[in-house]
Amino acid sequence: MAVKYTDIDYVVFTDAARFVANGGSPYQRATYRYSPLLAYLVLPNIWLHPAFGKVLFSAADLLVAGLLSHLLRAAGASPRLRAVATAAWLFNPYTATISTRGSCDVLSVLLLLGLLVMLLHGADVAAGALYGLAVHFRIYPVIYGPATVLFLLRRAAVRQGLFGLHSGGSSSSSSSGRGSSTSTSTRDGSGSGSGSSKGLQRWAQAVRPAAAFCLAAAATFAALGAAFYFLYGHAFLNEAFLHHLGRKDPRHNFSPYYYPIYLQGYAAGGGSSSGSSSTIGAGGASWMPPPPRPGHEGAAVGAATAATAGLGPAAAAARMLLQPLWGAAVRLLPLQAPWRLAAAPQAAALMALSAAFHADLPAAWLLQTWAFVTLNKVVTAQYFVWYLCLLPLALPALAAQTAVPPAALAAGGGLWVAAQLHWLGWAYQLEMKGRSVHVGVWAAGLVFQLANTWLIVLLARALKAGASGAKAAAPPKAGRGDAVTGDGEEKQGKLVDGAEEVEEGEWGDAGRVLPFLEASLRVQGVLPPPSPRPVRVPLQAQAQAQAQPPLQPPFPGFVPLERKQQ
Repeated sequence: MAVKYTDIDYVVFTDAARFVANGGSPYQRATYRYSPLLAYLVLPNIWLHPAFGKVLFSAADLLVAGLLSHLLRAAGASPRLRAVATAAWLFNPYTATISTRGSCDVLSVLLLLGLLVMLLHGADVAAGALYGLAVHFRIYPVIYGPATVLFLLRRAAVRQGLFGLHSGGSSSSSSSGRGSSTSTSTRDGSGSGSGSSKGLQRWAQAVRPAAAFCLAAAATFAALGAAFYFLYGHAFLNEAFLHHLGRKDPRHNFSPYYYPIYLQGYAAGGGSSSGSSSTIGAGGASWMPPPPRPGHEGAAVGAATAATAGLGPAAAAARMLLQPLWGAAVRLLPLQAPWRLAAAPQAAALMALSAAFHADLPAAWLLQTWAFVTLNKVVTAQYFVWYLCLLPLALPALAAQTAVPPAALAAGGGLWVAAQLHWLGWAYQLEMKGRSVHVGVWAAGLVFQLANTWLIVLLARALKAGASGAKAAAPPKAGRGDAVTGDGEEKQGKLVDGAEEVEEGEWGDAGRVLPFLEASLRVQGVLPPPSPRPVRVPLQAQAQAQAQPPLQPPFPGFVPLERKQQ
């Protein structure tokens, strides 16, 4: 095919593994910019078969599906919703194609979902170790640090009775179960000083899980980094970490910073882009010269002075006024390199989403990753797996909420796909046909960013509403169709083919999916055990039971077995 199915990165992995198998460094292979762990994992590509890495990544896809199902079950999703959400990962042609083409991103996904499972069950030290390993393997999970620490602090504060489950205030229910510090100090006569010390102790207990997580993560990351630095030196640091911090890509890039990066490469190349298969062209060079680069303002000012020398006193006065202002602006602001400011909107979005969604950690990670990729200075198709793997965890909450119409979410998803295909059409003309369509690629990237932004806003509104449990808290409507459950309690539902339809939640709450914080507390036994599921009772059977007269006892004084047991 014109576009090879096997990803070029897979060839890079295999070449790096070949160097390792021969006793060398994986960084002897140019453009290998990953942890040495990846080269070790694909060593069977050299020893057994070249397709071993693809099989490994595809097997990781199946393990990811198992972890998704476990997390969804803990959140109380019904079997139907779990099946749909898991199928959204397993049978998604995009994610399956990424792994079978030879991309290693699913390994990062596996580590992160394992981290969520550890956090769900309260294994904070193991979760910290997995987080350190995930950041070492691919640096991007570092963006999850603030939300994860806030989640651990919030969960520990709820356990200690310092905060409520659904509010920032003190939890009266938790305090009543454990006894408030004030009442305790009054009973034992120790006074306010003892109450203050107990409050400080509870706060110290609330900080311990987050501290243990951070220490385990830092220790794991530092140990791996020190070991590989000892083996491979500065090449390891430069290629595995520092390269990604300053990476600029004038090709294969959805980012709105694509065209400024391309223009800088054009100017640095003296009229041709060293990073692209085609150039702007003769006509483009005449009407769109590259802007002056930082440090070359003097030449630009001299050229401007020569150009305006004969324009009269007004032009000379304007030049004298504007040139110093322009020079100061160029020195203070990265006007010629706007991608240097990319970290500012990314950091603002990450911190805001951490504060708003940390109680539902998968939702926070989903929105953070989507915003981070959308605002990044380099955006490639492989990065989409980073947030698509978290989308199945949000599907039950999206199905339960009513704040955003399903049609709007579907339209947002359709626009995201259409904008991506639109960009791919322009990129194909540039990369495979060698046509000068850089402006078209850039414009398509801007459209794609707008589609991403709209979809992020819709998801944020929907997930915020889903976390608040608005649908589950709605009062039942009067009407026919009341089903009797196994414990004698009446449930409200709707008629479906003559039978009563009751949503099957793990906890028995119709239409409700638990946020990650509440699910974690239930799994650890802090909250009460779940109530039994409702039982579907056909309406026809109910009518027959009501129409039949009660059975007469076979003889006077007969006591049924059920009453004897009672």
